[in-house]
Amino acid sequence: MKIGQLEKINSIIITFIFLMLLWYLFTFSLDPFSLLLGGAFSLVIALATYDLFIEKEEKVQRGILPRFELFIFYLLILLWEIYLGSFNVVYRVITMKINPGIIKIKTKLGSKLGRALLANSITLTPGTVAIDLKDDELFVHWLVMDTSDSNQAAKQIKGNFEAQLGRIFY
Repeated sequence: MKIGQLEKINSIIITFIFLMLLWYLFTFSLDPFSLLLGGAFSLVIALATYDLFIEKEEKVQRGILPRFELFIFYLLILLWEIYLGSFNVVYRVITMKINPGIIKIKTKLGSKLGRALLANSITLTPGTVAIDLKDDELFVHWLVMDTSDSNQAAKQIKGNFEAQLGRIFY
């Protein structure tokens, strides 16, 4: 099998899985007819739009599927950070110990998708909101701005997110 065909198959599979997950999240039904209908629509849409879902420069030779377990691990880290961040925000709001500010941090991620996931992960974590993403720079609104040093702030805000996304997206 040629590399081009393998990339095409990987893109179709990834698009199909994503669409099936969306179908399940919207219907929230394990009814066999619903899953069959969702699978049929997802397959047709995946075959028609696989080249639109993943940009050409995002495709890597080894594909995304072998790193699926790393993405699951990343989601667990994200959920843990959201859980911890919510307690921190509740404490800060009750005690009024907040010092909001906006800071610019740099990311080492080369992938556009990786940088977008990093920005969204920062936004999902309570107490931080990614305002803008330009190339390798993120502008983040931070509820408790402990430091104005961008390197120290980047360590606190990005946490393990960047390292884990770097493993997934090389």
